[in-house]
Amino acid sequence: MVQALLVILVYVVFPISILVWAYLRYKHGIKPHMAEYALVAFAISMMLLLAFSSNWGTSDQDQRDVRQIVDTLIERYDFPVQGKFQEHPAVMGEAQPRRLAITIYGVIEREEQDKVLEVLRKLRRQVAGKAIVVRFMREEVWEEAEDGSRQPRRDREEMMRKARIE
Repeated sequence: MVQALLVILVYVVFPISILVWAYLRYKHGIKPHMAEYALVAFAISMMLLLAFSSNWGTSDQDQRDVRQIVDTLIERYDFPVQGKFQEHPAVMGEAQPRRLAITIYGVIEREEQDKVLEVLRKLRRQVAGKAIVVRFMREEVWEEAEDGSRQPRRDREEMMRKARIE
């Protein structure tokens, strides 16, 4: 809590107060000096740094959270479909800047999807700091090339349901 308050003070309140102070001085006809320009530039850079760091990156903690959620979900629910070319159920997780994305294949019936969502709601309260977005897909689609290599074709997969857990 103290850390969040400190971040808000340093990256938001302090820079905004500097900008307001500089604007009011300029509005009253006081021409800014070089030090004041530097102070305003510093304030703007602090706000940009906060915006950049909070919106466009994932942390190691996000990666650990999504891995823990997927592993625990696999333990608590008996998935009917194995991942193609893999030795575990067809459940994948990805940490994204504002959410944790979980993709589940082969859980087609609505009642079963609700059971999975209930497990994920409990996990969200225990593990994750970000929202969880769950996508239920019909099946994985892979494309095999002539040389034997294969790649997933996520654009050809059929999404059955999407849910967000806050």
